[in-house]
Amino acid sequence: MSWLMLHGFTGSPASFARLDVPGPASRPTLGGHLAEPASPDYWAEVDRLAELSPEATELFGYSLGGRLALGLLARYPRRYTRAVLISAHPGLRTQAERLARQVHDDRFIRLLREKGLPGFVAAWEGQSLWDSQKDLPVHLRSQKRAERMGHCADGLADSLASVGLGRMPDLRSELSRSTCAVDLLVGGQDEKFLALARELSTLMPHARISVAQNAGHDLILERPALCSAYLLKGIM
Repeated sequence: MSWLMLHGFTGSPASFARLDVPGPASRPTLGGHLAEPASPDYWAEVDRLAELSPEATELFGYSLGGRLALGLLARYPRRYTRAVLISAHPGLRTQAERLARQVHDDRFIRLLREKGLPGFVAAWEGQSLWDSQKDLPVHLRSQKRAERMGHCADGLADSLASVGLGRMPDLRSELSRSTCAVDLLVGGQDEKFLALARELSTLMPHARISVAQNAGHDLILERPALCSAYLLKGIM
């Protein structure tokens, strides 16, 4: 058993510090984060991650990391035996949806390039996606902000420009070929991703959903014990 752990956008390998990970694990820095250059596009990043961890047989991915993990399952449908995916998106269905999302992401790209990290982080944290975190202990929210502020503005902009949701292909047809056993974890308050998890469970032959009630998008931050339980499940 060897895990490939993929963090979310504005996260880092430090995101996994509160998780219990069984056995060896690779925790790469995703392109555009910290000092890691962004890959040219989505598939280039998927292939880079596959080459970095050829021994990995289990996947753990959150948000952006979940989208890249789905790419690994689509690209290598028989390579992985287990996956735990949190708040994962299989890609937008139409080119019109992708173009609209690119316009959305381009606003954040401009903010990063023109205002730097402080202005971007303030806008990023102001999204309703994070409303469920308002009641978390102050030290946890401070740690998450410090993690975001540890990046380079241009690197995050490059990440959005290469692997943002608007630049990601629709993986639905490829995912039906995967033989991997997949646990889809999602917060009960995260309605958009709850619907996506339900859709993924119908697309992937060996996928099932677990809903964390009274939680939102970032279950690594909000429900680390639950995430750890699913990481440990394969050896219990």
